[in-house]
Amino acid sequence: MIYIPMLKMRTEELKVIKKMKDYFSDNIIPLIEILNDMYEPRYKIDPITSEFIYREVGKSRRRVTEIPNENDIITLEFLNELVEGKPLFIDYFRFTRKKYGNQIDISKVELAWKLNNNEELYKNKMRDISKFSNMIPVISIKNEYGMKKNDLKNFLIEMQEKNYSIALRITEEWLDEYDEVIKDVLTSRDYLLFDIEEQSPETKFMELEELIEKDYKADIVLLNSPRKLSIKNGDYPAHGVTDLIDNSARDKMYEYNLDGYGDYCSHKDTLPMRGGSCIGAALALLYDYNENVFYSYVNKDITLGMRGYLTLIPMILAEKTTLDPDNECIAFKEIEKLESSGNWATWINVCMTRYIHQIYKHMKYN
Repeated sequence: MIYIPMLKMRTEELKVIKKMKDYFSDNIIPLIEILNDMYEPRYKIDPITSEFIYREVGKSRRRVTEIPNENDIITLEFLNELVEGKPLFIDYFRFTRKKYGNQIDISKVELAWKLNNNEELYKNKMRDISKFSNMIPVISIKNEYGMKKNDLKNFLIEMQEKNYSIALRITEEWLDEYDEVIKDVLTSRDYLLFDIEEQSPETKFMELEELIEKDYKADIVLLNSPRKLSIKNGDYPAHGVTDLIDNSARDKMYEYNLDGYGDYCSHKDTLPMRGGSCIGAALALLYDYNENVFYSYVNKDITLGMRGYLTLIPMILAEKTTLDPDNECIAFKEIEKLESSGNWATWINVCMTRYIHQIYKHMKYN
């Protein structure tokens, strides 16, 4: 079985990747959706003194940075160091406003924004992945981002020549279109990532039956986003198991004898938005692998914002014997150490950590 935690390169997700690196393996392989490039900082030098140029910032002095260029890009190097050479799926992300809305903070997704309308740049970014033997390039075909069949076939072959394994991430509308390409090109070393996005796996029985009947050589992994964008924090139960998150992908993996499944490990498939607010319902979603459900804890007083977690923490810790009977959950240890409510990012981190650790724990003992 393969589990793929899907994570974007936002600050908190990078923290989760770093923290959980020891739990990644050939069975738990993160898929990183790259939204922006990272750059090695360079600093301006005084041509006369050959010393750094500084500027005053409040009561301190800071070196003045140069405008970064392509030679300063260290995105893949940074990720490789973050996981210490563990396997990674790399997906250079592309998106449409139709799916994610008009409030996207473009400054935080500059690379993805450029890739949306530049297929050659997209291909060049994918080619860079071959520099790292532990990275698996994910050629992503979805919605408005298809390729002509022959172009896709040639690109997949090119990527196979440069990488030990490759992955084709595809949504259902393209499955018939590229059927011959998948059969002819993908090998037993490769992955077919069948992405149903926010749709329920329970409704995809026809597509899943079709998939297994095709007898593709590649490993087939079912990807989905079980926590819907449209559901707000305050919609979840104040205390108890929630049925608003459909975790049936795992069941369908076993039912249809697929090779794995993947999801956003308790988070939504969302992009950075402009603005932001401290007002909202405090929400914690703690996954239980044995029951395959999320326990929901919500303070529905939105005026409290992050302070609402102060009422949730005692409720969560009171159920430690149920949710952490072996006293080894990393997330519970972090909750116990909190000196205040934490913030929104704190709890995104906690919930994702819990989810990944639950799957790791199951694999370890089974």
